[in-house]
Amino acid sequence: MHSESSLCYVPHMPPDCLFCNNSAGSQEHLWAAWIHKREDFGPLKVTIGNSKQEIRNDPEQKIDTVCGDCNNGWMSRIENKNKPIIACTLQDLTIPLDRQQQTLLSNWALKTAMVFDSVKNPESNPRFYLKSDCVIFRQQRIMPNRVRIWIGRYSLSSLGAYGTDVAIVFPGDSKIGIGTATTIVIGHLAAQVFAMRVNPEHRSKEIADVQPKTGDWDDMLVQIWPITKQSVIWPSKIPFRNGGPHGIATLMDRWRIGIGVPYTPTA
Repeated sequence: MHSESSLCYVPHMPPDCLFCNNSAGSQEHLWAAWIHKREDFGPLKVTIGNSKQEIRNDPEQKIDTVCGDCNNGWMSRIENKNKPIIACTLQDLTIPLDRQQQTLLSNWALKTAMVFDSVKNPESNPRFYLKSDCVIFRQQRIMPNRVRIWIGRYSLSSLGAYGTDVAIVFPGDSKIGIGTATTIVIGHLAAQVFAMRVNPEHRSKEIADVQPKTGDWDDMLVQIWPITKQSVIWPSKIPFRNGGPHGIATLMDRWRIGIGVPYTPTA
């Protein structure tokens, strides 16, 4: 697997809503308004691709890839259902998450990842999530195949989203699929969504899920999707810090395995 590009979050005007066939343009908050009312995170640092970092004084950034019905309907309900969980992490409180809460938080994380994916620069970075993925998720809350979600704790309090698109290759540089990782930080909560899709010509083969680079992931992260435990505890054992071997940057770079590194599938 090798890194193909970084996500580039730039607003644009698609004709249709990301999740349905209505017209887009609802001016959805990238971060729910209630989060800004709860805590002031200050200006946002924005980097698009390899361009120079810029400072945006208004942290309440909005996007225009969803419609009013989705924005004020099911998307709002997902935010409201997750308010108690996210509010606890903003206060850095220890909380147990049962299966229902893991599902709720996973829905929120995937919804957020899909929204960030929708505002990439289409000229340099095509969207990863298919329209059919987004529609089925809206209608039935069904996750696309091969989606995995983890949560951890950031020792500082911050606000941000970071992404990496990856290519999955056979030895000999034959691409068999693609993937995308979205890292979301709200207060002390760090969530990561990784999704991969195998190219149609390889779907009959047993392709194992891509694994990240080596790290203390079992101690730094808790998996919430697919659900593997009836109950989990946040925060994880080891927090992410501002730097060093457990720095938050290690989470952002978790899937950057290196150019030309072959991925060997199962038989």
